[in-house]
Amino acid sequence: MLNLFDPIVPAERQHPLFQALREASNAPERAVLNAWASGFVDRDGKFVKEFQATFESSFWELYLHAALRADGAQIDFSVASPDFVVTAPAAFVMEATVAAPAKGDPPAFGPGPPTLPEDLNEFNRQAILRICNSLSSKSARFLNYYADLPHVTGKPYVIALAPFDRPVSHLASHRALSAALYGIYDDEEATFREHKDKVVRYSITSVSKNANTQIPVGLFTSAAYSHISAVVYSPLATWGKMRALANAPERATIYQTLHPNADSILPRRRVSQQGSYQEHLLDGLYVAHNPHADHPLPSEVFDTANVARFVPTAGGAVELRMPEDFLLWRQLWTLNHKKADPTAGNA
Repeated sequence: MLNLFDPIVPAERQHPLFQALREASNAPERAVLNAWASGFVDRDGKFVKEFQATFESSFWELYLHAALRADGAQIDFSVASPDFVVTAPAAFVMEATVAAPAKGDPPAFGPGPPTLPEDLNEFNRQAILRICNSLSSKSARFLNYYADLPHVTGKPYVIALAPFDRPVSHLASHRALSAALYGIYDDEEATFREHKDKVVRYSITSVSKNANTQIPVGLFTSAAYSHISAVVYSPLATWGKMRALANAPERATIYQTLHPNADSILPRRRVSQQGSYQEHLLDGLYVAHNPHADHPLPSEVFDTANVARFVPTAGGAVELRMPEDFLLWRQLWTLNHKKADPTAGNA
């Protein structure tokens, strides 16, 4: 079993969230991560070092490992790459990645309560750019390397993506993903400005990177990315997920969550206290299928009551099928007397 928490990285290079996890009060969270890591194989001998130094991408891999096992997947760790080679019940390969901050931008974590964006369109624009950048990188990795590997050829290729590109990155929910993959944009600024009773939604083909550069979006609207079968995505596989699953009934944590609402454009809101709040490992997970996939991801992968899916329909369109009680958003607050707690107000 991986020894995640005995430091092998010098203290000055340790990620703040790794350091926070090693505090005595976070033993329940360490237990969650150790459970996620059970059976995980460090094939290149670098995983623990990366977990302690950079954290988010390794955390996301551990979450995916746990999610795949919860879905009944059998994983072959005898090959070096991609990250997950699933052999049963459905065979496919999955590469994990995160949307990281642009150079010079602040990280996803930070002390104190989060600051909400003043302009959701600008917030979404940046989120779309970071998602497209991550997907483009893993697309190129497949074409230049993975496609010719014998254990990959002929199988669905899935990119698993988590947004850690800015503080409150989870606020983008699935809006940025929908725009990046299908060119469908929900404009909340226009919706509330114009007092609409339906979300203002329209098609886009690109977003501006700067005054001179437009980045194409709608990656799954043509055969250009047919080698990518699907994208697995969660904006809520965060510290909050780990805390929600931790066995700590005495902890003073308040959870605020949002869920779909068939009667309004405003989601249903719930507020719960530690002890009464329940969350499933797969809550908040999306599977976005590519209508033009060379090798479609079988529909039974992650086909559970907790997962939302972008599903191809007749004529090449895509429909978002979301469970009635789907976890759209989560924010939590834990009473902590320490100053500058990097987990305070986390998603």
